[in-house]
Amino acid sequence: MNKELTALIADDEAHMRTFLKFLLVELGITKSYLMRNGMDAVEAYKEYQPDIVLMDINMNMMNGLDALERIMEINPDAIVIMMTAVSTRDAIERSNHSGAIYYILKTQDSEDIKAQISEVIEALRSQT
Repeated sequence: MNKELTALIADDEAHMRTFLKFLLVELGITKSYLMRNGMDAVEAYKEYQPDIVLMDINMNMMNGLDALERIMEINPDAIVIMMTAVSTRDAIERSNHSGAIYYILKTQDSEDIKAQISEVIEALRSQT
């Protein structure tokens, strides 16, 4: 039997946190921890050790790229998907270099976002 997967969603926009939480429920992940900045995301990661992290890049207090680096220090095998509305080459390269497994543009159609996240979740489930 597959273990129940958990997720951490870090985004400074409440509507994105809600959208991603519902999207994860549709994909079978019912337990999500919602954070509004990178600093809280790092602390929540330490406490809950979720199976997957959805991380916005542009947030207050600590941005997603800095939070990604801190999370990878805690667990080099962390599954982190970076998300942003603004894509820059530097952000993509830093995300990849820092250990993110995927980079998703929030400006895409919601079904495309769901399909990309679903792909990662299915790969994760096949490992457990």
